[in-house]
Amino acid sequence: MKVLILTDVRRSGMREDEADTIAQVKAVRKALIRLGHTVEVAAFSLNLILTARRIEKSGCDLVFNLVENLSSSRLLHLVPLLCQSLSIPCSGGGAYTLSVTGDKVVAKKQLDLAGLPTPPWLEEGHDGSSFLGVPLMIKPIAQEASVGISDASVRTFAEAGELASYLNDHPDHFAERYIDGREFNLSILPGGRVLPVCEMRFVDYPKEKVKIVGYEAKWLPQSFAYQHTQRSYIFPAQEQGLIEELKRLAQAVYTLFGNSGYARVDFRVDEHRSPFILEMNSNPCIAADSGFIAAASQAGMTYCEVIEQLLRSR
Repeated sequence: MKVLILTDVRRSGMREDEADTIAQVKAVRKALIRLGHTVEVAAFSLNLILTARRIEKSGCDLVFNLVENLSSSRLLHLVPLLCQSLSIPCSGGGAYTLSVTGDKVVAKKQLDLAGLPTPPWLEEGHDGSSFLGVPLMIKPIAQEASVGISDASVRTFAEAGELASYLNDHPDHFAERYIDGREFNLSILPGGRVLPVCEMRFVDYPKEKVKIVGYEAKWLPQSFAYQHTQRSYIFPAQEQGLIEELKRLAQAVYTLFGNSGYARVDFRVDEHRSPFILEMNSNPCIAADSGFIAAASQAGMTYCEVIEQLLRSR
């Protein structure tokens, strides 16, 4: 089979998360060749006519979607949408899934309407009186890979005017109730099979440091957060009820957002063991050292076996 990997346009001064996309392309290309496929790589342009020509000229049987950044996550659905218009299969999440999950506020509204637990949130223009005096997480509405998330993102506001003014000055952000507790992520293969549950453990964190998987913890190897945030897949027997509930919720989120590709669902769990859904990331990172691949490894899968699964899901 001939596979065209579509990815981001390379540019100078790339952030760490953007440079990681290059590592993903190299790893996926190597795996596809090992699986016996012919592979080309091309950059996705928002000039859709130009990109369509590139796809058609390649003569590919499948587009492997590794487009991670189109200014924001709001436009990522254009990749599968363009492939659909050309009647060419595309790996990963479909246009609807990427469109809904690309806007975190839209996604949270869908979770809330479906009765699935997600932290309360506040958007610009809404009354924030019930959010005063409690820690809030200030998050970008349309960014992936923890871009824009740092310790400073967790804030407490004493006055409604101050909170309203902040959101008014940052219209591309929203405020979400910060759940002080544990963090889990569940990786999901195409079709909805949940891989072993992962807890992100904050090891030897000072009491005053917030326990979040922010940009440093994901992308800056020299930082304290990166070195002290560790994955764990081992849980005592008394936590099996929580683990099964996380799996159930992850599958419910996957179904709600109409996914058929691979995904990762992120959770916080409070002191009462109540889980809260943060978001679903469709087409999460699949670099060799990524959390998705680590979870697949826990299930006994090799890297090539994962890539083969992603091809079969088209």
